Amino acid sequence: MKTVNQLIPSAGKLLASPAAPAAPVKAKELPPEVKRATEKLINDLFARLRSIYPAWKQAWNSEELYRLTKAEWTQALLDAGITEWAMIERGLSRCRQEPGDFIPSVGKFIERCWPTAAELGAPDAETAYWEAQRNSHPSVAGHERWSHVAVFHAAIQCSRHSLLTLPAEVGRLKFAAAYAEVLKRVAQGEQLAEPAPALPRDVHRKGDPATARAALAGLRNSLTGACA
Repeated sequence: MKTVNQLIPSAGKLLASPAAPAAPVKAKELPPEVKRATEKLINDLFARLRSIYPAWKQAWNSEELYRLTKAEWTQALLDAGITEWAMIERGLSRCRQEPGDFIPSVGKFIERCWPTAAELGAPDAETAYWEAQRNSHPSVAGHERWSHVAVFHAAIQCSRHSLLTLPAEVGRLKFAAAYAEVLKRVAQGEQLAEPAPALPRDVHRKGDPATARAALAGLRNSLTGACA
């Protein structure tokens, strides 16, 4: 598997560093030997794209445009954190499976490089949204059940208040954006903190109706005994 250290070696080291650079790594500023290795891999990628899309000349109708596009794609892949060649292979695989004769935009190709929620063992965005909304309700506090840690972190990032107060169509979009971001962090290998364990289902919360009724019945029994 080719890692980012083979795709863009110097940049990969910078991206993997705990103290990442404040400014994005620029592909055009890489050392000459790194540029040559990177260009070879990008040429391989574009050759495969040409073999998949018969109308590729519609996108690249001149040598100059073709050269500029490869430079833009190199930088875009770096900016997006596409860190393994396997991710590019995933994108190419999806390109082969989806209908169409024309080259996708670099943004669309990058989206195809990321694993789906299902591939990460997580629910789809719609299912995750309703789970996050349900678990954000005060009545569920302490008894939440999360199907995947990414759903929990997306709910926190989106804010539970927003999930409960925003109109469904707005809240759904806000959550979907947060969820996609969290899933990318998971795909990159980040270890997300697990949510606090849920309380046992038989633990009664303060104000629980059954607890109140039991306490009231006990009080009545004690008063009855005292008056007898």
